[in-house]
Amino acid sequence: MKTIYSVIITVLLFSCGNQSAISKKLSGSDSLVITFNLPDSDSVLNIVSTNEKKAILKLSGFLNGKPAGQDQCGYDGNMKFYKNGSEVLAVIFKYSNDSCRHFLFELDNNVIRTSMSNEATNFLKSLAEGREWY
Repeated sequence: MKTIYSVIITVLLFSCGNQSAISKKLSGSDSLVITFNLPDSDSVLNIVSTNEKKAILKLSGFLNGKPAGQDQCGYDGNMKFYKNGSEVLAVIFKYSNDSCRHFLFELDNNVIRTSMSNEATNFLKSLAEGREWY
């Protein structure tokens, strides 16, 4: 019986130790506001906000993509993650151009650009269109 508990504790400690820097930064985020702009403009198309943990975790998980190139192809909006009313992280994104889809944010004084998966693209498109399913 002690062996089973030891294995469970080891697995839990190991999995907690493997969190990415972005996961650590966003752990405890309790709200999220996403602003969708008309492509390559400052005109707001839609604003979505949520405090649903499932949605926050899903969107924060999308930020762990592979490093993306330095293409300057504009932006479609931004996401702001909050904890207790204070902004934790601001993320700029581009999803409307198939050849240039990415997230851009600053983490530990480094500008990071990660590629956006098809799942992330579809999720953001559905939110921009007013669907609120997570």
